[in-house]
Amino acid sequence: QLEMGGKNPFVVLDDADLNVAVEAAVNSAFFSTGQRCTASSRLIVTEGIHDRFVAAMGERMKGLVIDDALKAGTQIGPVVDQSQLNQDTDYIAIGRQEGAKLAFGGALLKRDTPGFYLQPALFTEATNQMRISREEIFGPVASVIRVKDYDEALTVANDTPFGLSSGIATTSLKH
Repeated sequence: QLEMGGKNPFVVLDDADLNVAVEAAVNSAFFSTGQRCTASSRLIVTEGIHDRFVAAMGERMKGLVIDDALKAGTQIGPVVDQSQLNQDTDYIAIGRQEGAKLAFGGALLKRDTPGFYLQPALFTEATNQMRISREEIFGPVASVIRVKDYDEALTVANDTPFGLSSGIATTSLKH
């Protein structure tokens, strides 16, 4: 069995329960330090909920506990090694260079236990053409892509060479 990478979309529609959408996005994008092939690192959000979603994500991210993975209460542990940390910080720099806005996080952190600690990073004003939206980072870095509606969300979600996993936050059985 081979798994060849993932740049998984998580779509948030205007009718989504905001709290459910934020928890699902944070869990998928950042837990396991974003180091899983099924992490949703492309958050595709319709314009009617976009601003509230981004604000709620920032608030939720402020409360994340980043520390030694074996320490009680830790939600996000360190990145696996220096090489992966370098890759993550390189992509954070690339995102900025491409014109995305680092809305929250991305700082290197020091903890009592040695490790490669990185505050999860959330980009806004990203497009699906940016490298941070196209290439698997394999770290706690997510980009928010604003779209007009459900149809555009699906088009953007499907515009990837990776088809590993996807998610959607909506209260609509139709969607």
